[in-house]
Amino acid sequence: MTGTTEISRRHLRADARRTFRLALSAAALGMVLSGPAFAGVGPWFTATGGEIRLIMAGGVPDGEGTYKAALEIRTEPGWKTYWRFPGDSGIGTSADFSASDNVASTALAFPAPERHEDPYSTTIGYEGGAVLPITAKMKSTGDPATLVADVNLGLCREVCVPVTTRLEIPLDPDAPADAVSAQAIAAAEARVPEPVDAGDPLSVTVLSLEPGDEPAFRFTAHLSDADAPADLFVEGPQGSYLSVPTLAERDGAKAIFTLPTEGLVHDTNSAVLRLTLVNGSHAADQSWTVDLSALE
Repeated sequence: MTGTTEISRRHLRADARRTFRLALSAAALGMVLSGPAFAGVGPWFTATGGEIRLIMAGGVPDGEGTYKAALEIRTEPGWKTYWRFPGDSGIGTSADFSASDNVASTALAFPAPERHEDPYSTTIGYEGGAVLPITAKMKSTGDPATLVADVNLGLCREVCVPVTTRLEIPLDPDAPADAVSAQAIAAAEARVPEPVDAGDPLSVTVLSLEPGDEPAFRFTAHLSDADAPADLFVEGPQGSYLSVPTLAERDGAKAIFTLPTEGLVHDTNSAVLRLTLVNGSHAADQSWTVDLSALE
């Protein structure tokens, strides 16, 4: 499911609904309690199941006036948070930086996620937390700046807690470099899927559509590590609610995944799918325009 405030409740236990309402109250209170940030790291915003803050590498920006920062999420044992697309249920993680001061542009990146399965659904996210890299480009490098993030995400165990809060941190060229934050950001950047170029050893090489009573996509992937685990995550156009692909076949460096077309939103006979292929410690980001005329 996409969107920042939607949450799947079909598997919430009746005896957990009171906890869910209390968590909502706690999240709302946190919006008031999260105050201004300090140099290097912002204050933790605490919610049921975890905490979040902004961090920055510090020091002067690069030659284009760009700072490196990140959204740091920590979850309590047994809790998880979601990727930008949550899978069968949950809340995708997002951040709006439009309230930032003296910031021309921002980009939020997502390290390769993990598949989580329970008896009811398959979701996509991070157990234990995550560091999501942010690049923030200044409007004027000579003036003060503040990075402001209006964050929406979910923290989940037996109960899914929606979290909405505003976080901020100053972008100060006179602030000292923060080696700990810089290392955490660099490690997260290394896990962000890389765009696929022609000839890359890790990519989806064939995408076909199998029509019928239950039409499905079939993805053939070439892997860079024949011995490492492989997984595939697929995002459709705006408003789509796709499931999570299933590994149908695996033969060394070749893997085939299938995915029902149910939940795909499209206005024409084609649609652009965004594919994230994970193979061990490597991950690839790929877009594919698929012909849907066989569905008509």
